Amino acid sequence: MAGDTLDRHWRLSMATFHGFRDERPAEEKWELIDGRPVTVPPPTLMHQRIAGNLSTLLNNKLVVVKPEWAADREIGVLLAGDDGFNPEPDVTVIETAFELGQIYAQRFYFVCEVLSGSDKAWVLDAKLDYYQKHEHCLAVLFVQQDQIAADLYLRGTPWTKTVLTDPATRLGISGIGDIGALSDLYRNTPLSVSTAPGA
Repeated sequence: MAGDTLDRHWRLSMATFHGFRDERPAEEKWELIDGRPVTVPPPTLMHQRIAGNLSTLLNNKLVVVKPEWAADREIGVLLAGDDGFNPEPDVTVIETAFELGQIYAQRFYFVCEVLSGSDKAWVLDAKLDYYQKHEHCLAVLFVQQDQIAADLYLRGTPWTKTVLTDPATRLGISGIGDIGALSDLYRNTPLSVSTAPGA
């Protein structure tokens, strides 16, 4: 997730941000959050494994219950009429149909961010607000990578937040269903645990 920002008071238009980003070294990753360009540090192996586990869990479920949706890793979202945000969630559920050459998803149903110690509170707050305001988004998941823990936000009136810390807790995603246990996100990581009965 996002780390450093250039200047919290410096706002860029989308066109200016894309021009700025395109001139940066290829190894740098940037997002536009509330009009502010924010750089994202290189992901850890833990970060990548959690995101990979989640996308696998989602796609295994989606192919059965919602085959017109799929979970993808690190794709940008850019909503029509919104000039202040161009984030790149770690996992995003979008429609399987898209156009040749399309870069950004303009509609999403679920997003996940794998958190790190460098995340800024204002960035997390701004992203959450942005995701929740999108009319098609049904759920948002923020996952810790240094401990087994996650915050699950489900659409409602108002949105509800559930703090998950029990490895055996089932992950019920609105519009998708039960995709597995919280511990499944940490499979094949240093935090792997068994949630089998009697384990």
